[in-house]
Amino acid sequence: MNLYVYLQGGLGNQMFQYAAGVSALKEYPQFTDLRLDTSFYNVQERKVIVNGLTGRGYDLDLFDITYNNLEETPEGETMLQGWFQNIQEFANVENLIKDEFTFNVDFCDATKQVEKEISESEHPVAIHVRRGDYINNPTANSHHGVLDKSYYDHAIALIDKTYSNPHYFIFSEDIDWCKENINGKGELTIVGSECNDVKDSGHLYLMSKCESHILANSSFSWWGAFLGESTTAIGPKKWLADGSGSDIMLEEWIKV
Repeated sequence: MNLYVYLQGGLGNQMFQYAAGVSALKEYPQFTDLRLDTSFYNVQERKVIVNGLTGRGYDLDLFDITYNNLEETPEGETMLQGWFQNIQEFANVENLIKDEFTFNVDFCDATKQVEKEISESEHPVAIHVRRGDYINNPTANSHHGVLDKSYYDHAIALIDKTYSNPHYFIFSEDIDWCKENINGKGELTIVGSECNDVKDSGHLYLMSKCESHILANSSFSWWGAFLGESTTAIGPKKWLADGSGSDIMLEEWIKV
């Protein structure tokens, strides 16, 4: 019997949904295979806002995942649908999921150069600043909110106190805002869109290569820290605009 998981949202959301599907497949022996329902993307155009949702596309082909059969859920079959944004949703397969999300992308030279800089840094720290649709899409803005300068100042201060020579790698689509607002005692490198040549994969890959992480209120940030097995991860205690959602953070991560 097949188990279907309904994919929706961007890359970070799809990763949570896939992880929950793999967890359920391993938990319930009546299911023998996992199928990915990508019908959500049939009516979306990537990056275009429709009915309050920012258009996305199927992105899990960036990884060497085991369960890669794409099939719309037949009537009467079992389908998982939700956001599943909590480690407990796949705690039974946590290590397996880290292996599943191995990139199969031939990254561009710009990405490889930043990866080299990260590997040569004494303590590389990823800072993710998400603005974009959180600013331009009123629905996303009212749901997620936008983290301000004070959040990043606080988080960077904690890193500066903890590590003697941090090198901050800043990932964002709003480079101008970052140049004006992100400051720290360590070296700063802004990683631009030239490293996001394939479905935003470059930024996630590079974030996962850093040793510490300052998260935005974004599932994309979450996976960067999780795959990177972060030594120090800092995220907002107010994950969503209404103050909820902070349970997405791992217990050992710092909320500010």
